[in-house]
Amino acid sequence: PAFRYALSSFPVCLFGCVSDPAMMPTSHDDSPIPDLSGHWEVDYARSDSVQTQLNASFREVQRELRRRQEAAERGASYQGPPMGDLDTLVAVAKMAKLVTEPELLEVYQDVRRLRIERENSFALTCELAGAQSVPSLLGAERCWWDGHQLHFRVLLPDGLLIKHRFVRSADGLSLSQRTALTAPGVARDMEVIRIFSRYDPTERGYRCTETLTRGRVCTTEQAAPHE
Repeated sequence: PAFRYALSSFPVCLFGCVSDPAMMPTSHDDSPIPDLSGHWEVDYARSDSVQTQLNASFREVQRELRRRQEAAERGASYQGPPMGDLDTLVAVAKMAKLVTEPELLEVYQDVRRLRIERENSFALTCELAGAQSVPSLLGAERCWWDGHQLHFRVLLPDGLLIKHRFVRSADGLSLSQRTALTAPGVARDMEVIRIFSRYDPTERGYRCTETLTRGRVCTTEQAAPHE
């Protein structure tokens, strides 16, 4: 399928936003949008593994094959769900790994705009005035706030749909990213949940710089030896 593309084909949003924690944007239904701004790192202990999700999908396919075979041996018709194409399922799993790979997020937010910078990946950006649909080289991009979750959807020309949903915890210390990929020929969505925790890059020894070719690059500084 055409969606077996390199991640570098995604456009990267280059505009800058100034985060103002005191100014909380609201959705079109006047419900407050939580402040997501800051630095976040993935919590592997609370996050899904793409391989685990793929294994679960394969097990479901194997169960369906057994049911169909048993029905055929009994001479009965089987009305189970479609199994989908295995090659496409593997391709979707590889894409899921690519789009959920970033370990670090940096979120910029003000009254008009929210931008999620993702380590070694493309940025997710949204104007917060209301639901919007923006045509792009990828297909159609859309984002909105529903009063509880921030949604991003990218529909590619070949029918692959990538959906992200972000939810901040009540205490503001965790950010949940639920990503689902839907593709023609695949019977079920490939869904991956990643949980991110807040961190302070200055306390963790991170040093971030802006570069022309790679955007914002963060590296770990070596601690100075004790005298």
